[in-house]
Amino acid sequence: MPDGDPITRTVYVVPHTHWDREWYAPFQTFRAQLVDLWDELLTLSEVDPDFRFLMDGQTVVIEDYLAIRPEARSRLVRAIRDGQIQVGPWYTLPDEFLVSGETLVRNLERGLAVADEYGGSLRAGYLPDSFGHAAQMPQIYQQYGFRHAVVWRGVPLAIDRLAFNWEAPDGSRVLTAYMGGSYSHGVDLPIEPRALAVRIDSALRALAPFRPADSVLLMNGNDHVLPQRGLGAAVKSANAHLQGTQLRLARLADYLEVIPDAGWPHWLGELRASARANVLMGTLSVRIADKQRYFQASQALERMAEPLVSLTRCDIGGLLDQAWTLVLQNAAHDTACGSGIDAVAQEARLRSEAALQIVDAITTRCLPHLAGDGQVWNPSPFPRQELVEIEIDSDTETAPDGGQLLADPTPGETILLRFPAADIGRVHAFLDERRIADEVVTGVRTTRDGTTVRVLVDTRRRGVSADLADARLTMERIANEPGVEVLAVEVRRAAAQRALVESPVVAGLSVASLTSNQAAPARVAVIGRADTLANEHLTCRFLGDGTLEVEHRETGVRYTGLHRLVDDGDAGDEYNYSPVPVERGIADPLRWLRPPRVQESGPLRASMAARFEYRVPAAIAPDRQSRSVRDVPLDVALEVTLERGATRLDFAMQVVNTALDHRLRLHFPIPFTVTHSNADTAYHVTRRPVLAPRHTEGAPEWELPTHPMRSFVDLSDERTGMALITQGLHEYEVITGPPPALALTLLRSVGWLSRQDLRYRTGHAGPPMETPGAQASGLQQYGYSLLFHAGGWEQADVWRAAECAVLPLVPGRGASRRDTTSRLELEPGCIQMTACMPRVGGFDLRLLNASGAPQNALVRLTPAPSRARRITLGGQVDDRVDRHGEVIRLPLRQWEIATLQIRDTPAG
Repeated sequence: MPDGDPITRTVYVVPHTHWDREWYAPFQTFRAQLVDLWDELLTLSEVDPDFRFLMDGQTVVIEDYLAIRPEARSRLVRAIRDGQIQVGPWYTLPDEFLVSGETLVRNLERGLAVADEYGGSLRAGYLPDSFGHAAQMPQIYQQYGFRHAVVWRGVPLAIDRLAFNWEAPDGSRVLTAYMGGSYSHGVDLPIEPRALAVRIDSALRALAPFRPADSVLLMNGNDHVLPQRGLGAAVKSANAHLQGTQLRLARLADYLEVIPDAGWPHWLGELRASARANVLMGTLSVRIADKQRYFQASQALERMAEPLVSLTRCDIGGLLDQAWTLVLQNAAHDTACGSGIDAVAQEARLRSEAALQIVDAITTRCLPHLAGDGQVWNPSPFPRQELVEIEIDSDTETAPDGGQLLADPTPGETILLRFPAADIGRVHAFLDERRIADEVVTGVRTTRDGTTVRVLVDTRRRGVSADLADARLTMERIANEPGVEVLAVEVRRAAAQRALVESPVVAGLSVASLTSNQAAPARVAVIGRADTLANEHLTCRFLGDGTLEVEHRETGVRYTGLHRLVDDGDAGDEYNYSPVPVERGIADPLRWLRPPRVQESGPLRASMAARFEYRVPAAIAPDRQSRSVRDVPLDVALEVTLERGATRLDFAMQVVNTALDHRLRLHFPIPFTVTHSNADTAYHVTRRPVLAPRHTEGAPEWELPTHPMRSFVDLSDERTGMALITQGLHEYEVITGPPPALALTLLRSVGWLSRQDLRYRTGHAGPPMETPGAQASGLQQYGYSLLFHAGGWEQADVWRAAECAVLPLVPGRGASRRDTTSRLELEPGCIQMTACMPRVGGFDLRLLNASGAPQNALVRLTPAPSRARRITLGGQVDDRVDRHGEVIRLPLRQWEIATLQIRDTPAG
C-alpha cells in the first residue's frame, strides 16, 4: 500500500475448495483427487506458517483421506490444531429439504465430533452450495453455540447487504454472512502483484451494490480445486498497489469475527429465492425411487431402531453408528438431490439398502424384548388405536372377534429330501436353515420303516418354536440303529392365513396385547360396494374418467376430480424442469384394463383396485421443441383403501414408465379458496403463499412454485382442509386455477445431468453428461394418503395424523421377553417427538413444539426416571425442567426444539 494512504477496507481472502464427495464422477474417482489435495495442503502448511485453507466445512473428507493415508494423521492434526486448515462443522454438506431435521442435527453432531478429534472445528453454519436453506437453521446453529452462518443460494432481493440477521420461527437469530458473489468469486487469483491488485478492484466493484462494510470476504476457490501456490506472497506484495484497501490471507473465522453485530437487514424463515442464484428446484423430483428408499432408511433408523435400542438397552454394538454413517453420507447435497451420474445413484442406493438391512437386524434383536407374537408396539409418543394384520391358523374360516379375514390363504408346501444315514448332520443343519430363514419349526417326529428313517418336520411362518432337543436325540438314536441306510425328510410348511384386527388403545411407546380388545365399543363398519367406499366420515367413488369424488361429511365439502394423472414433456435436466414449447395433448389418454372393483368389502377395511393404460408421447422430438408423434402406454395399477373410523384415504399405485423426457403428476382440485400451503420441513411446518411462476429480470433461474415437503402438505381455508401425506415424494405445487389444485410430482424423467437450453434456467448447472438412469424407466411404486379435516392443520393435528400414516403400529416378533411395562407420552398434541436416542444409563429425548404459540409441554414417563435435565443440541445443560414423579413439565416457545436427558430408567 502506498505510504501514508489510510486503510479504509480490509479484504479477507479465504483460500478454500468446495468438495463434492460424489457428483459427475463416483466417490472413488473423486477420492483419488482428494488424496492429492490433502497431500498438497499438508506440504504447503509445513513450508509456509502463514498458509490458510478452508476444507469446505465438512469432516468426512478427513476420514476419506486417512483411509488411504493413515500415516498422515499426525501431520493433519497439527495443521488443523494450528489453525492453518479449517474443517467442519458438518460431516457432509447436506441438502436441507431432502433430509430430516434429525439428519441435519446428527450431521452437525458427527461433524463437530470428528473435527474436534483432529484438532478443532469451524464454529459457524457454513453451507456454501446447498440449494436453499430451511427456516429452522438459525435455531439449530444457536443451540450449537454458533453466532454466525454463511450462505449463498436462496437469499432474496430484500437482502441488499453482505450480511443479515437471520431469524428462525422460534425467534433464534444468527448473524449471517452472504457470499453475494458466490463461493467462487475469488477463484484463480493472479499471482503477479499488480494483476492481483487490479483483480481485487474489479471484485470490489462487483460487490459495490451490496454496500460492503469495512471488511469484505473474498472466497478464493471453487469446486474440486487445489490451493494456489504463492498466493500468500502475492497478497502481501499486492498491498503496495492498492489504495485504501488491505489484503489479508485469512481463515473464514477471521472474517466472521470482525463483522459488526448491528446495522444489517433482517430475514425471517426459509431462504429459497432464485433471484440471484439458482436454487435448482427440480432436484426435488429427479430419481424419486432413490429418494423414497432414503426416506424409508432414515425414518426407520430414527423412529424404529433408535427408540427400540433406547427402551430395551439391547447390546447392538456399533450398528446404529454404522447406519448413521450411511444415512449421513447420502445426505450430501448432490447425493440426496440425485444430481449426479448414474454410478453415483447406484452407490447411494446401496447405502440406503444397507442402512435398512442394519435397521432390520436391530429390530429383529430388540423388538422381542418389548413385544412378541400377539402383541403390538406403538412407536409414537401418543396413544393410538389402529388396524393390525396378524397371521392365524390357515384352517380358520372366521376372523377373530371383530376382525376381518384378508385375501386367500397362502398355500402350504411340502419339501422332500433324502440323505444317506451317515449324513445325520445335514438333517440337523437343514433344521437350522429353516430357523435362519425365519421359519418356526413347530414339531419333529421320527419313525423307522425298514432301512429308511422318516423324519417329519412341521414349520410355520410365525409362532413359537418347539423345544427340539429331545427330537434331535431321537433322530440320532434311530439313525444309528443297525440296518438304517436312508434318511427321508419331509418338511411340511403350514399354509398362512392373515386377518385384520383392531388393536386396543396402545399407550405412547408402549405395548398391548391384540387379544385385549374384547370390550371395544361397536363402531360403524366401512363398506366397499360397486365403485364406492364409505364409512361414517367419508364416501369415495370412482368416476368414469379415472378420478375420484370424495364427500367429507363433517364439513359437507365434496371434492371432485381428485387423483387425475397429468403428463407434461420435460426438456430439462437433473436440476430443473423445462417444459417443451409445443405440448401435444392426447384426446382420450385413459383406457381401462380392469375397471374399479372391490377387493375388500369391510367391516374393518374396504378397498378398490383398478388397472388402466395412460397414454403419453413416447419422448420429446430431437430438436427438444415438441413431443414425439408416437404414443406409448403407461400401465397403471391403483388401489384405494378406507378404514373404519378414518378420515384418511390410502393409495398404493404402480406405474410402468415406458416414456422418456416427461413429468408425471397427480392433480387434486380444491373446492375452496387457497391462499397458502403448509408443508412440513426440518422441525417446522412452513407456510408458503400460492404464486404463479415468476421471473426476476436478470435472474439466472425462474422461481417456480414447486416446493419441498418432508411428509405432508396441507391446504385449508381454516374452515375445511385436505392434507396430502407422502413417503419419499417431496415435490408439490399449488396450481392457482381456477379451480385451484394441489399437484404431486410422481416422477421427472430426464436424460442429462445438465443442459444449457432450458426455458427456466440460463446456462449449465453442471457438466453436460448423459444420465439414462434418471429417465426412471420401468416399474415405479408409490404410497401416499389424503386426509380430510375441519379447521386448519394445527386444529386437525395433521402432524400426528401424518405420523400415523407413515409410521404404523409394529406387530411383535417371537416369544416376548418383556419384564416391565413402559410408557412415554407427550402432551398437548402439538408436542412432537423427533428422536429417542440411546445413551449410557438411559436415553435422550428430542421434542418439538410444532405450533405457532408457546406451550407448556408435559412428558409422561413410566417408570419414572431418577434424573431428567434439559440440554441444548450442543450438549450444554439447561435446567428449566420441572419434574414430579412420572411427569416432566417444560415451557417451550413457538417452534422450539428441546432435548431431555433421561437417565437411570430401567429397560422396558
